[in-house]
Amino acid sequence: MKGAVILIGSLLWENEKNALITSQGKLRAKWRNNLDLENKIEIKVPIRYGRLSGSKKNTYTMVFSNSETNLGSAFLIPFKEEAFNFAQIKKQALELSEAEGISTNKHLDRLYSTWGVIAISFNDKKKEALETIRQKWHNEFKEFSNSDYKLKKETPTVTKDGELNFNINLPDNIDYVFATNTTPSLPDYPSVKKIVEAINNSKPHYDTYVMENFNHGIRVNNDIEIINLINSLTNKST
Repeated sequence: MKGAVILIGSLLWENEKNALITSQGKLRAKWRNNLDLENKIEIKVPIRYGRLSGSKKNTYTMVFSNSETNLGSAFLIPFKEEAFNFAQIKKQALELSEAEGISTNKHLDRLYSTWGVIAISFNDKKKEALETIRQKWHNEFKEFSNSDYKLKKETPTVTKDGELNFNINLPDNIDYVFATNTTPSLPDYPSVKKIVEAINNSKPHYDTYVMENFNHGIRVNNDIEIINLINSLTNKST
């Protein structure tokens, strides 16, 4: 079975030099060795800046959002190694969970926490063949609640069974894909002004997340406006 992962933020580019936490940057760079980066493909998904992240100096990071109609661009990257059973699929998911900081030394081998979850989507053309695997995945989520993976009247971006809850156009050669969903944990999604204000108020100034996302090809609605406003404020202060 051929798996892949959808990357929408710092897991794509963070390393020990640009990470706020050096150990996390090292871990993420090492984890990317599992990926076939040369064969990554752009994929359209409903993403936006929508989570106020304490680990990113209280600036906004990316979330999936089912109310976002202007699909953004992220990357689908295959794993180098194929999986031959559920145990190997779960191992891939737990390694991703560790790289994301969901599974930690204090909370080993977990696929979800209070703020994030490793969710999966199966290729629609292969769901019947993968039904046993799918049911075993669902069994891992018996105590999981998806109620925080939305704002207001949105549809949650992950199901109660730990599956991604938005359309994904998977290539024929990919059987399943993981993605990390994080909770918005806000009353409303932030405006461009709020996103830039948070960056401007960070100390020391932290615009790395937005800039590196853009430099690595991740695209969301209004990101040009966000970057232009960041640059204009930076120029005024120098």
